[in-house]
Amino acid sequence: MRMPLLALLTTPALAAPVDPVELEARWDAEVFPVVERYCFDCHGEGIREGELDLEDFPDIASMQADRERWKRIRGHIDQRLMPPVDEDQPSDEQRRLLVEWIDAAVFPVDPDNPDPGRVTIRRLNRIEYENTVHDLLGIRTPLRDHLPPDDSGYGFDHIGDVLTLSPAHLDRLLDTAGIALDAALHPEPMPYPRRQVAGKDLAGHGLVRDRARWLVTNGRVGIEHRFERDRRYRIRFRAGGTPGKRVAPLVELRLGGERIAEFPIERPLDAAGDYQVDYRPAKAGRQPVEIHFINDFHDPGLPAEEGRDRNLLVESLAIEGPLDGPRPAKPASHRRIYLDREADESDADYTRRVLKRFADRAFRRPCRDDELERYLALAASAREDGLDPIDCDAAIRLALETMLVSPAFLFREEPQPAPDDPGRIHRIDEHSLASRLSYFLWSTMPDAELRRLADEGRLRDELDAQVARMLASPKAEEFVRHFTGQWLQLRDLAQSFPSRRHFRDWQGALAGDMRRETEMLFAEMTAADLPVTTLLEADFTFVNERLARHYGIDGVEGRKFRRVEVEAPERRGLLGHGSFLLVTSYPTRTSPVLRGKYVLENLLDTAPPPPPPNVPQLEAPSRHGKGLSLREQMERHREDPSCAACHALMDPTGFGLEGFDGVGRRRTEENGRPINDRGQLAGGARFAGPAELRAILLRDHREEFLRSVASRMLTYAIGRGTDWYDRPAIDRIVRETRVADEGTRAMIRAVVDSAPFQYRRGDG
Repeated sequence: MRMPLLALLTTPALAAPVDPVELEARWDAEVFPVVERYCFDCHGEGIREGELDLEDFPDIASMQADRERWKRIRGHIDQRLMPPVDEDQPSDEQRRLLVEWIDAAVFPVDPDNPDPGRVTIRRLNRIEYENTVHDLLGIRTPLRDHLPPDDSGYGFDHIGDVLTLSPAHLDRLLDTAGIALDAALHPEPMPYPRRQVAGKDLAGHGLVRDRARWLVTNGRVGIEHRFERDRRYRIRFRAGGTPGKRVAPLVELRLGGERIAEFPIERPLDAAGDYQVDYRPAKAGRQPVEIHFINDFHDPGLPAEEGRDRNLLVESLAIEGPLDGPRPAKPASHRRIYLDREADESDADYTRRVLKRFADRAFRRPCRDDELERYLALAASAREDGLDPIDCDAAIRLALETMLVSPAFLFREEPQPAPDDPGRIHRIDEHSLASRLSYFLWSTMPDAELRRLADEGRLRDELDAQVARMLASPKAEEFVRHFTGQWLQLRDLAQSFPSRRHFRDWQGALAGDMRRETEMLFAEMTAADLPVTTLLEADFTFVNERLARHYGIDGVEGRKFRRVEVEAPERRGLLGHGSFLLVTSYPTRTSPVLRGKYVLENLLDTAPPPPPPNVPQLEAPSRHGKGLSLREQMERHREDPSCAACHALMDPTGFGLEGFDGVGRRRTEENGRPINDRGQLAGGARFAGPAELRAILLRDHREEFLRSVASRMLTYAIGRGTDWYDRPAIDRIVRETRVADEGTRAMIRAVVDSAPFQYRRGDG
């Protein structure tokens, strides 16, 4: 049975009390001697290297008051960035002592009473806005490109703290709401069925010029169409011509081989005109509708003003009708908003019913009476008080457009009790939980089933079933695409442009194939509940013919992706994917630094500090064997003490992947020199090549990898960056994932169960 969240979460306490006496005693007896020996030469006794003097923190309270700085201090100690490599170094045991004391004193947490944190109210980003409007209105009109790009924080573009809303942004949102409603609603009577075919797509004779059909001799063009007997149809074509011997081209319009009209085409080629006829077919069924050019003329000896050549240009042919039958029904998008009227229902009652139903869905919670009254008043005012009064449907549309730019729609509201108690922790209501679930796994609004369960107060009782249902839905592709697209930087592939001079066989479409490969691997992990570590060690992948040929995999044909077994150990998992290898390369060469930094940041959640200023760029290795190799340049670069500590973390990983070139192909040499893919990690483990590097990561850094994925997934799920007080939540997510054989679905479920997902700290 899954463990419930502890009831103690509802108490005001944010953390267990810290015993300052014990911590002060440990500082004096154990911690300070290490700090004094290894840190004070640069950061004590008035010396402020990097603007840090540890004597500015005389007690634990002063340390807790500047936690941001102590995060950096802890990170530098834990990652072996300090002391500098050319200074005396503490032992592993001393480093562990410092980190454990900082955690206990500066970042105390209480696993029995975890702090869920506070999420800034989140505006829908443009992807969420488009998906939500699509599901709300039942349309598929592209909308996101009408909106400005969203800012990113913590690697994701739906973080509440960075999703601002400017007046210019609001103007664009209002315009976009109008575009969406235009696509969804059809207030006027629906037009009769109409089929229009461009001249270039007509069957028959003639030459294609742009989209038109050019007839230079007698001939015909047309289509087949299904007619109903004795119904009125309008047949229209658009044409122009050149007169010959001052006589216009003559056209016969035929239906089923029978001439039904004749037209002289007097409009010129560059200003074609419309010609039409209404007709009732005598028989039903599919019949050809044809335009026949019947009076071709050509005499090159005539003066130009007489017209030497009579030709015809047909731009389009359209058939409308039947014009005396019933008009088509309004589209489903219109009917889902404008409900059928009840008998004797007044305009006011109808407007209330339509707006209430729409608002309940748009606001992702029941609309309050006071909110609804404002929209009803707006609609009534538009109908009665305006200079140009409008009908009931138009007034409803105005209210709908206003709803689509209201805070209740644009922002993911999470009502909270007792706003006067900012420290109070409370469980979010079920409608807020439904929204968190749907935007986490679908990037859109809750569907009818989630809303029903939230209305009935039963969503928490059925979370297992609902998470399974949502992950089985095609909408879950949004989670795969947007989570991996940002966490694994797959979105950046669209801006990767390898040099054709250096990579002559590169095809631009390969970048999209590489993204699809990694997405399909993660989708398979989720669908089959494979271990999270499958991302690193999968012995299968997904390729089409183009990508398989790029990798040197035989036996794959066609554009369709298929699952294949990976035989070469160096190609297994993400570290062998072209997506990772391409996005961590420069246009002309590989980058061991970028590849090492990617592994540290994205897979181990260990971000190295930014490089110091004025670091010179490395030179690309010469094709003629002149100068230093890339590895030799980097090893010389690491001799600088200010660079050595960070590069000691990043470079070895990158060196181990040098057997892949800048576009993800295997190689054994570079410019005639053999590739050296050996390395030694900061902990001392030695390896050669991607397979041995992967084995070390899975053996020695498995815990860091699981915690990194859990932290990134939690950040994506709740829309804020994780912080020190989230450690108990991440501990629990990792623990529950391990119990379930490290399953990917198990981690998703653990994130949904976590305190930050289910609870929140109140605002002031």
